[in-house]
Amino acid sequence: MKMNLIQVLLVVFPITFVIGQTKPTVYTFQGKFNSRFERSDNFNQYKGWLIVDGDKSLFTMKKDKGSLISDDQHNIDLSPDSIFTVYKDFESNSLLFDFSDIRQRTHVFADTLFPMQWIHHNEQRTIGGIPCLKAVTQFKGRGYTAWYAPSITIADGPWKLGGLPGMILEAYDDADQWHMTLSSIQEGAGFEKKHFESAIANGVEGFPAFASFVKKMFDRLTASLGTQSAVDCVDCQTKPRITIYSWEKID
Repeated sequence: MKMNLIQVLLVVFPITFVIGQTKPTVYTFQGKFNSRFERSDNFNQYKGWLIVDGDKSLFTMKKDKGSLISDDQHNIDLSPDSIFTVYKDFESNSLLFDFSDIRQRTHVFADTLFPMQWIHHNEQRTIGGIPCLKAVTQFKGRGYTAWYAPSITIADGPWKLGGLPGMILEAYDDADQWHMTLSSIQEGAGFEKKHFESAIANGVEGFPAFASFVKKMFDRLTASLGTQSAVDCVDCQTKPRITIYSWEKID
């Protein structure tokens, strides 16, 4: 029996996403996140959902009910794209993430889809009864470890991570400030893609624009607080201190 070229390619090379997937699959994760990173401990429990619908996926990570983030008037944390929406589109090789500014207005920026260079290890682990392999990488100022399942031939994972020959079922940074582990897999409803598809079609600014946006936002905030101090204080010797803390490195 003769095989055409397409059939041969499918036999030789692993498929990075499930072709012809009829129903979306929801990968539910359970984990933690320290909103203060290494500066102090402020861990909260989070639940994450990775919805895979054909060659597109949506990841959302939300804080579990009952967990609180303590307030600090001297520091403002920026952790938008580590706890909010990340949309991936394999067909257009696109990745979008949401960022909420101080006024809770949502902005969408683009990033490179799976630019990380993974180093593979021989270590194995079973997660939810699924055999997984270990890989590590450096990505935007942090080191990450991922445990991926070769049996799930989808090159995706929680947050922005992915690009491995299998779904990432557990991931964490080197300091264990962010940690997500698979808790269940089940069929589910899809998600609304028009918003993201429209953004991609119209053009979305990339990570450098996001970094510039963050810096300008905090420059305005610092200037505003400085003006208030000058009005409310006579012969003040102190200046307002605003420090930018972002999960990903912003130069």
